[in-house]
Amino acid sequence: MKRNLILLAVVMLMGITAGHAQKYGHVNANEIFLAMPGADTLQTALQAYQSELEAEYTAMMTEFQTKYEKFNKEAGTMSSTVRAFREKELTDAQERISTFEQSLQDMMQEKQIELMTPFQDKIIEAIQAVAKENGYAYIFDSKNLLYSDGGDDVSALVKKKLGITK
Repeated sequence: MKRNLILLAVVMLMGITAGHAQKYGHVNANEIFLAMPGADTLQTALQAYQSELEAEYTAMMTEFQTKYEKFNKEAGTMSSTVRAFREKELTDAQERISTFEQSLQDMMQEKQIELMTPFQDKIIEAIQAVAKENGYAYIFDSKNLLYSDGGDDVSALVKKKLGITK
């Protein structure tokens, strides 16, 4: 009788464990992103934005150089008041250029985030939908896995959910 109770407990425990088995999956999010329509234009948009910033920087430098050359030509004939005013103009222009240089990387990063966020949101939504539809407890990005011995690659399911046929 005691043996039957232990056997019954083991069988029940196995049933409970089997009922709660969790499925694990992984995706290659970068591959999915690159296959999405419009992803190829993202790099073009970033390059265009970078070109705009470079043009702005060049304009600032040209303006500074012009003012500096004019200052040097006229320095000997300027009154002290005009000289002080022009020196202040040059100092202000240098500070604007320096501030612009320091913020270039941040501006590029912000633009990249702005452009990528809609793509990332769509991928995350599709991954969540695939996980729920297929009973996955966890889906990892395969790029960040240090080790995997199992789990399903659900990249194709996510691509299908996004309407990607590649």
